[in-house]
Amino acid sequence: MANGCPYRAVREGGGYRLALHKAFHGLRNRFYGRVREARLSQAAVDVLALVAYHQPVDSEQISRMRGKPGSHVLSQLVRRGLLRIERPDPTRRTATYWTTDRFLELFSLETLEDLPQSEDLQRQ
Repeated sequence: MANGCPYRAVREGGGYRLALHKAFHGLRNRFYGRVREARLSQAAVDVLALVAYHQPVDSEQISRMRGKPGSHVLSQLVRRGLLRIERPDPTRRTATYWTTDRFLELFSLETLEDLPQSEDLQRQ
């Protein structure tokens, strides 16, 4: 912000985007209203973690790993743009879930390799 520019270039995924400096957030809020932060339930965070570490993964695998149905949470996360669906075989109804660039942005990750690793995950 040394040159008075309200924006800065930020690395995101494989590219860049313009982001507003924090000093200008108040002005933006007056024009557009406050940015409402959505909170994720513990179930949503659990499902996101399972998808992030095991992708591609289908709904049945998520339900098996969680020990309870996860289809409702998966559809909610797709609507919020944190997960995406792919259907590798168009003749079958089975869909696989993947994380999105928005997921990486929300958790301040450059790539999935930046996810925390533990000894338990490495043993599997």
